[in-house]
Amino acid sequence: MTSTHESSSGEVVPAANSSKELAIFPEDKSSVFMRNGRTGTWQFMSAALVANPGHMHVFLDDIESFVHVLGWTVLCCLPSPTDGGFREYEVSWLYDHSFKTETGWEEAGSGKRIMLILGEYPLKKFELTEHSPILELTRNLASPFRVRYGKPPTEEEKNTFECIKALFLEKQFDVKLLDTHPVPQYDLGIEQLNTSEWFLNAIQDALEAPGWPDKDGAGDNALPNASRPISNYCLHLRCC
Repeated sequence: MTSTHESSSGEVVPAANSSKELAIFPEDKSSVFMRNGRTGTWQFMSAALVANPGHMHVFLDDIESFVHVLGWTVLCCLPSPTDGGFREYEVSWLYDHSFKTETGWEEAGSGKRIMLILGEYPLKKFELTEHSPILELTRNLASPFRVRYGKPPTEEEKNTFECIKALFLEKQFDVKLLDTHPVPQYDLGIEQLNTSEWFLNAIQDALEAPGWPDKDGAGDNALPNASRPISNYCLHLRCC
């Protein structure tokens, strides 16, 4: 049976009893990776879905939703020296804030979209009391979504980059120095978003990396309003 969820301004949207119930799987050719309507937990829906009631739900929205689950977990449940009041405000701004349009539709997602475009998701200055790879994993998984909501390079910018690249080749400079240029960064983001492989590989690499704390539960200073703090979340991920 499907339950419902009420957003911050009152819209009731369908919520699944499990993520699998509403997920779109790549092997399901019949769905063409698309589904009409906004379904799922409001806080974890993609910025594209909550910003546009008519947006076609695609596989990429499910991947982004997982990023938001991780972002919410990091901000709400992991020990951090960041002021609790500030964390509550940012969590509300990112995941709960919404408004009704003149037509009565519920819209949201500006916070998610802004932080993804800036490459600062979930928060640029957020720190943990103790190092945990889960924050770095969240930021890595969020990084390609910058190109989903940002502006693509103009033709002029592409031509300028090609001229710079040609000069590097002529002078025998290391072309890898250009990897941080906006044009190849955009192309890389598009490449990563066009396949689920980058997503799975990033998780696998993170789980195999050293530095996971032995005790990685929510901690005593988890946000008081965070429902069901996720105990031993990182440990659970490693055991899956």
